[in-house]
Amino acid sequence: MVIPTYGVVAFIMGYIIEGKPVWNLVISSIIAGFLLVVFILPRMEKKRLEKQKTQNSLEDN
Repeated sequence: MVIPTYGVVAFIMGYIIEGKPVWNLVISSIIAGFLLVVFILPRMEKKRLEKQKTQNSLEDN
């Protein structure tokens, strides 16, 4: 759901600013949304869970 949202926002902003859609911006925003959802967010979530797990184990001791 995030990936199309990035593209739609870029399309609308390009249309408002330039008066026409800026397709380079739309495509690059879609790629950025894809990278964010597939690679960056899962890695951040994994690190957060690992940190939370180590904090919980320290509190248990």
